[in-house]
Amino acid sequence: MKTKNPQERTPFLDAMLEYYQSRPIPFDVPGHKMGRLVTDLSRRLSPLILGTDANAPIGLDHLMNPHGVIKESETLMAKLCHADHALFSINGTTGGILSMFLGILDNRNKVILPRNCHKSIISALIISGAVPLFVAPDIDENLSIANGVSVESYVKSMDEHPDAKAVFVINPTYFGVVSNLRKIVEEAHKRNMIVMVDEAHGSNFYFSKRLPPSAMECGADVSSLSFHKNSGSLTQSSVILAQGNRVDFFELKRAYSMLTSTSPNSLLIASLDAARKEMALRGEELIDKDIELAEYARREINKIPGLSCPGKEEIERRNSDALYGYDPTKLVISVKDLGLYGFDVYKELRKTNNIQLELGEFYVVLALVGPGTTKEDIECLLSALRDLSKRHSSGKIVHHRRNYSAAFPKTIVPPREGYDAPSRIVPLADAVGEISAETVMAYPPGIPLVIPGELVTQDVIKRILFIEREGGQVLKDSAPKTMKVIDVKNWYLANELPEFA
Repeated sequence: MKTKNPQERTPFLDAMLEYYQSRPIPFDVPGHKMGRLVTDLSRRLSPLILGTDANAPIGLDHLMNPHGVIKESETLMAKLCHADHALFSINGTTGGILSMFLGILDNRNKVILPRNCHKSIISALIISGAVPLFVAPDIDENLSIANGVSVESYVKSMDEHPDAKAVFVINPTYFGVVSNLRKIVEEAHKRNMIVMVDEAHGSNFYFSKRLPPSAMECGADVSSLSFHKNSGSLTQSSVILAQGNRVDFFELKRAYSMLTSTSPNSLLIASLDAARKEMALRGEELIDKDIELAEYARREINKIPGLSCPGKEEIERRNSDALYGYDPTKLVISVKDLGLYGFDVYKELRKTNNIQLELGEFYVVLALVGPGTTKEDIECLLSALRDLSKRHSSGKIVHHRRNYSAAFPKTIVPPREGYDAPSRIVPLADAVGEISAETVMAYPPGIPLVIPGELVTQDVIKRILFIEREGGQVLKDSAPKTMKVIDVKNWYLANELPEFA
């Protein structure tokens, strides 16, 4: 008799539906009492949304200390991803990153990491107090985006800072590029350093040999992956994976418990359970479909006047381990030769063709192909891009040029010191030469333009003003046209500050 594949099971989803169908009389939270309070959410979507929104009743286990169906579901996830442990993060990969940093590092520890990291990593540095040792990513000047980091750069930093406790790697970047993670892990482990990985955009790596290798496959110690971004679970649902004995899993879970809601959303947990089953049984097939659709789209886009969509040939041409590989399901489309900004194309395609892209940048837009993408979707995108080309290629093309450098600012003090220091609010134009006391970023992608403790340059200000002028979204603590900077004169460390002016 054939043994049933354990990955066909959905322990938490089954228990949640069983609880709903048992029709208990609820005297616990939440206040809508399993949908007895009817709202527009249940009227307009489905009664099941509130009906299955249970907190932690008997039979459903508890996310903080699981022993039942959540534990079973997490174990299935760990086995599928070839990890020793899995934790469900209902606060997204942001929650996973914060847990990793707080559970592994403290304010005595140094961590080597790329500067083109997400805001969540900067927040993690502030909360943990860890001291960052930034390594520079490869910058693609043609597309004006940051790629991976070379092994050489990582090794150089490891050798210069042998007391660093950890190395942090992005696998892949927002635009799908990966570094040589396996080699970085090998070099870090030689030096007894822990390897932490941000796989917010790489959960699909676990389900196909046609994609770059995953963090666990490369031997990394801990990783956080956004299952919702390209593996089918609900937004805000992610997974923390760990393996080996370099990371104290007890400490990792202790940090995770501090940062996770004690009232976790059951729908998010159930969505991880269901998506894990789908990817376990059909992941390879779904990703094969994604790759074929994306490669077809790439070929067709490269035929459209004024547009280009780099792929494998660009990786081979650059011949750098900072561009060791890429995720072909991410379509990075250059609009540079149409004389357009990516910000404008992002908005125009939504308004004119009802196409919702992932983001617009200076020279590019990004389209993501995922398990739910259809051939019809791809044809609609291609049709919209052809129309775009016709609308904008008839006249004289004027190529845009940046009036600022895309280089990252200089770090003056660690992020935690910059965040905690006395501060003042100044007009944006007057912030040049000051030290930032806040994180300022364009979202998406959420990579900070400047972080607490970094020198504010004229290029930073120009970049902020440009993004705002072009209708991009700049997120920061201070009000528009202002910036929060360190009040150096009133800072107790003023006499110890390095020369920066």
